[in-house]
Amino acid sequence: MMRLKGIFLILSLVSFTLLPTLLLSVYSDCGMVRLAASPGGTVTVAEIRGEITRSTLYMVQEVLTAAIQSGSRLVVFYVNTPGGELGAVSEIMNLFELSWVPVCVFVSPFGSTAWSGGTYLLMASHIAAMSSGTVIGSCQPVMGGQPVYDTKYVNAMAALMVAHARLHSRNETVASQFVYVNLNLLPEQAKESGVVEVVADSLPELFSKLEGKALIQYVNNETGTLSWMLVDEEDAESYNPSRTVTLSGISGSYMLFYPKPVKYQVLDFLVNPYVAYSLLMLGIFGLIIGIKTPGYGAEVGGSISLLLSLIGLGVLGLNVAALLFFTLGFILLILELKTGTSVLAVGGVVCLVLGSLMVVPAGWLFTQSFVQSLTIVLLTVSGLLAAFFGFLVYKVSETRKLKSELEPEELVGAEGVAKTMLNPRGQVLVRGEIWSARSADGSTIPEGSRVRVVGVSGLTLMVEKS
Repeated sequence: MMRLKGIFLILSLVSFTLLPTLLLSVYSDCGMVRLAASPGGTVTVAEIRGEITRSTLYMVQEVLTAAIQSGSRLVVFYVNTPGGELGAVSEIMNLFELSWVPVCVFVSPFGSTAWSGGTYLLMASHIAAMSSGTVIGSCQPVMGGQPVYDTKYVNAMAALMVAHARLHSRNETVASQFVYVNLNLLPEQAKESGVVEVVADSLPELFSKLEGKALIQYVNNETGTLSWMLVDEEDAESYNPSRTVTLSGISGSYMLFYPKPVKYQVLDFLVNPYVAYSLLMLGIFGLIIGIKTPGYGAEVGGSISLLLSLIGLGVLGLNVAALLFFTLGFILLILELKTGTSVLAVGGVVCLVLGSLMVVPAGWLFTQSFVQSLTIVLLTVSGLLAAFFGFLVYKVSETRKLKSELEPEELVGAEGVAKTMLNPRGQVLVRGEIWSARSADGSTIPEGSRVRVVGVSGLTLMVEKS
């Protein structure tokens, strides 16, 4: 055991010493995107697909942070959504408004929709664009799957829509109708109504139509508020803007595409209320059952389910959850050395894998190959640690089994050989070990005789000639 502990210590030190070097090697080979020199700068491109949830909020935060770090001049979000959680939608709208890098919401491709929460995001964007065959609107608030007619909520949501329309110099009357009468508009109607600025069927066409334009932030004389507006570049100065973002040359921009990380795909599943509460109940009952009947793995499964439910319910962030999964994983693997049940080892491996997936960085600023390589590295390290712990557990169980077999009480009935003459005491060889022995009836047993163990007295075997 001391030798195994020494090997474990050495391998642990080597692993944690070489891991940073390994990660640095992967990082330097295929890590950060090497931005090609482009006269048009860079544009960050991401997608908001499906229901808008807290997972979408976290992803948007990373994308906007990435845009700043990469020096992007514009962020384009492809949008195709039926809506989503009011809290997540509201916070994303605030992120758009506070973003230093202008945001373009592009309802595309053909057949996409930006209903409900999607229209709110479009209204909070600096540039609103749609493709042919897309639809926006239907923004009446919904609770529990049913439309809300209470004027308190309806008026509040209409005011939110109008407020953001005003911040971007868009048609406030049409914006309110999205909420009050569930107005729906096609691209041409939306542009004519003054709620979108561009109709384009592809990203290159969108950039082409933004050439020669400028985003300005100015004081709207009608409302007295600071507003954004997309204007021709030569007309920008006539508005006496406080900030001007020119879009000339944007057609030649280098596009940084953001691939949605695995952790957000997992989070999309966990944030579903049915999934989150089911995992919570499963975790609580698992822990209760595990405490009552330990050793069958219920407490391990319950702990993992409980952590996953806390992530889904928003109690734990991904970084904190990853740290807890790593900690729980190592604790379970260490406890496995004491118990040898193998259930703890399986739970420990699951925790390490889940923790590894959660610490993989987002796709922004990194090539897809780097994210894939880092995922492989983390999973490989987790697998190697799991394999080593499995080997260690196997050796410990073998040692326990051997010790159990060599307990004096376990030798009753076993046969051996008299190594010395028993008169009546002497030594015998039983199961490869030499034991002190005494003849059961006090008779003399010659050296080399076959003997059988018939009893134990302390560490002395009682034997008889067989």
